[in-house]
Amino acid sequence: MTTLRAFFALLSLTGVAATTARATDGRLSLLPQYEQVSSALCADDLVTASAAARSLAAEAVRLHQATIANSAQAIAKADDLVTARNAFKLLSREAVALARRQKGYFILHCVMADAEWVQSTRKVANPYFGSDMPACGTIQEETQG
Repeated sequence: MTTLRAFFALLSLTGVAATTARATDGRLSLLPQYEQVSSALCADDLVTASAAARSLAAEAVRLHQATIANSAQAIAKADDLVTARNAFKLLSREAVALARRQKGYFILHCVMADAEWVQSTRKVANPYFGSDMPACGTIQEETQG
């Protein structure tokens, strides 16, 4: 009987671990959408940033990621690049936390904006200053997962 209880306890824990792994994997799928928002802001393209942010917000809602959804919605509703970029700072904090769970991302920092962001490439593409200072920033970390 004790062996049977141990078996079911182990089975239960395995199920929880698998569910947690799937939830984490789902959240990681938000990073490519985040990068679309970042790229649009780097290009000073508010229309594309808003569209990408709406898509990201919808996916974040589906994955029960309220902070990401709210930040993305704020970008989608922004009337100007300054407002969108301010909302992007909060979104980036969440993206940094997600990126640290997966290999192959770079966490960058812009001293001028006093903010971080995530990219999957080494070439600096600053979303906070766009075409004014696209290369402003330094790689702080390469994620290892």
